[in-house]
Amino acid sequence: MTKSMKNAIKSAVVFITVGFLFTGCPSKNPEPIQFSEKPYFFDVGEKGTEIHDGYYPLTPDFTYSAENGYGWTEPFEDGQTFNHDYWEASRNAALIDGIASSEVQFKADIPNGDWWLTLWVDGGLEDSSTTELFILEENEELNLQAFMENAEQSGLRPDPQKMYRIIQKPVTITDNELTFHLRGNRDDVRIMSFSLIPDQSTPQNDSQQQVYDQLAESAGFNGEDSVSAFRNILNQLPDEPENENFRTFWNQQIEILAQANKYFYYRGWSWAIKETGLGLFDHLHQSVMLYDGILNNSRAEESPLYEKALWHRGRLLYWLWLERGGKSEIAQGRKDLAKMQELHPHNELVRMYNGEKIDSPDEFDTDKPAGAPDWAFAQWEVMNRLKNIADWWILEQQDENGEFGGKYGDDVELLRFWPPLILSGDSIVYGGWKKLADGVWNSNKVHKGYAKSPSDVEHSSEFISDTAPLMVLYTDDAVYEERLAWSADYFRNLWTGFNDNGNRFFKSSWFSSTELEMEPPKNRDVPYTTRATKAVRYYAWKTKDAETLQALEEWADAWLHVSQLTDKGKPVGIIPASVEFPSESFNGDEEHWYTANMFWDYFEWSGGSSILDQFLFTWTITGNDKYLEPIIQHLDLVSEYRNELAASVDSFEEGSTAWAAHTLGNSSSFWNLVETWRLLTGNENYDELIIEHGTPFIKYRLTGNEEFLVEGMQPYLETIRYNYPMVTSEAIHTDRVHIGPGNQREAGILQGMVTGYGIGEGASPYIAVSWEDASRDISFLVTDSDSTTLNVDLYSFSDTEEQVTVRFWQLKSGEYTLEVASGKEIINNKKIAIQKRGDRSEFILPSKKLIKLTITPNEN
Repeated sequence: MTKSMKNAIKSAVVFITVGFLFTGCPSKNPEPIQFSEKPYFFDVGEKGTEIHDGYYPLTPDFTYSAENGYGWTEPFEDGQTFNHDYWEASRNAALIDGIASSEVQFKADIPNGDWWLTLWVDGGLEDSSTTELFILEENEELNLQAFMENAEQSGLRPDPQKMYRIIQKPVTITDNELTFHLRGNRDDVRIMSFSLIPDQSTPQNDSQQQVYDQLAESAGFNGEDSVSAFRNILNQLPDEPENENFRTFWNQQIEILAQANKYFYYRGWSWAIKETGLGLFDHLHQSVMLYDGILNNSRAEESPLYEKALWHRGRLLYWLWLERGGKSEIAQGRKDLAKMQELHPHNELVRMYNGEKIDSPDEFDTDKPAGAPDWAFAQWEVMNRLKNIADWWILEQQDENGEFGGKYGDDVELLRFWPPLILSGDSIVYGGWKKLADGVWNSNKVHKGYAKSPSDVEHSSEFISDTAPLMVLYTDDAVYEERLAWSADYFRNLWTGFNDNGNRFFKSSWFSSTELEMEPPKNRDVPYTTRATKAVRYYAWKTKDAETLQALEEWADAWLHVSQLTDKGKPVGIIPASVEFPSESFNGDEEHWYTANMFWDYFEWSGGSSILDQFLFTWTITGNDKYLEPIIQHLDLVSEYRNELAASVDSFEEGSTAWAAHTLGNSSSFWNLVETWRLLTGNENYDELIIEHGTPFIKYRLTGNEEFLVEGMQPYLETIRYNYPMVTSEAIHTDRVHIGPGNQREAGILQGMVTGYGIGEGASPYIAVSWEDASRDISFLVTDSDSTTLNVDLYSFSDTEEQVTVRFWQLKSGEYTLEVASGKEIINNKKIAIQKRGDRSEFILPSKKLIKLTITPNEN
């Protein structure tokens, strides 16, 4: 969604009625009706409540009789009504209250002929509705979209969801009588209103035909997405009695589509959430439920609104599946999108959604210049394509408060591939990151430096961990260092404590800035808590705060201790899935060491590499080799089973030593950790194993073979060369913008080439070097780095020479010589002094020459 579209939505009228119709306003008390062939709208609810204009009230005690002409066939008891006054921001008066019952039966003396029955029913407690509908005693197929339950929910929701469903069915009356029967199964039916409209959905005269044709043309797949345009077309219809039913029916359909489209675009924007009181998933689910109302009937394909609703619903369900893996979402989504391909086989966007890779021409489709290294050209293309994607999000989508529309908690995950772009010196991408970091910090999601509301650490930590820590690498502004102090304080004094054995662990994996949720199984430490301590590690590294360093060391000691235990059959050295507080039992009462059973599957054992990273970071600040021992144990384990790593995981007994080795040997997170360990320690004992299974960057660093770099970047190019809209304008869930193979959201090989270290998510501060205000024509390759030397190859594709600013993060304080050379030609040679971490130096980079930057210590 572009900024202009977003602004148009903001300024649009957001409260849309679902009933309108005929002159005169019925009484607030039910009254008899002598039905004729005109529209009727009924507002179900308590006596005395506000009745929406144009609706007949239908109270719980109003039963059918020949005199009344309509009513419930069975009265309802006291307590079977409900009222949602607190949801009025997203509903009109007809959808505020209603009747809740396991059975709802209605009868009316309707004239013979074809009619449309439309029901507005609360979503209730079910994500997958089991409601049944019988019309004239015939069971109607509803096909109401099922949604995946929240992982922390089991069965029915504890409270009714804020969304409602629309059910529309054509009905043929032959005995001057309509009956419908709604039956709940797992949950009550909550009916709020319904309408009966004589079926004149197809044109009955020339003026109707003209309007119908215009509507079909405007609302078609290739037509505009402006509901106001549809209304304007319908308003051309002469205001005559013969057009009343046609006008009423299509006005209703347009308004349903308007509501659906509104929520489609509202998504996770904070202004929209504030306006409606609904969250991201509420908006998306509500949108699908409304499209269901247009699509789930036997006459759907005849509607001029069919393609528009089908296209939007298919896209929504595709992204909902990508976000949560719901089987029912993707099943219906694929049907919708396959139907769209049948209708529009040549449309590129439709083909993309149906799995086709389409390479649209762009400025990056160019041949490698003569003399440019292969690695430099591959990096140039990958970096510029990624920066082009980031540009769209920043320049086209980003709001003034920094968000991208997917809700802050997901928007921050969009940043996962941005660090190498910023660390290579891109000011546009840095500006977008900073705007989001500041927006999140000042939002209502964050309170005193961390998540305001307690939730599992994966979700509560992302506001800060994905935005704040790396800011201390991007800028010298002290405010960003100060922001990390909050997490350090909570880590020392709130989140962690000493257990029954005197070891410091997190007391819970569900917490905020003010509280912890301690009920089992939440009262455990897990490797994912390293997400929350990312800010703590960066704070300790930047400030050298003694209390924080000590607490981090105590925490590392606790995990080091349990890694050496063999409780529940755990192999020695391996990190257990979770550690209960305060008992220190692996996974609490669970039978196995690897099964956490803590609602979310990402808490199950997957290698524990993030804890190994905590050990490695602790080693960098203490120099104590005991923290390296578990990494050695992991490498020994993988080495022992190296010949079996290609086998199927099913070949091994779950939880066994061989199974653990196989899992580690096939884990990209593990090899990313090993890469950093190898570069920091210089330990050569496992080089053969690492060259066989490690990352492309570490393979290059150990062999000097640049083909590993080129090959390592190809999978990224095979992703981002194609289907550009799917990572920009089509993306609904911002945490599902994948830029690499296997749905990767990070580009570790780029970060390794640019900074010397490619650790995932920048989990700990290890980088050797970064760059500032560099053009997009420069490629970087760190070839060697330690505390006293730095070697970097650079190549500029620019037609002119450029000034480059380099920052040093690993070199210790002292006097150095900076040399810039091209072959045997020395272009620059100067003395520099490095006084502190992050000091800068500048040099001129010639055009279209392979340049070697060398930093060596002076002899004195």
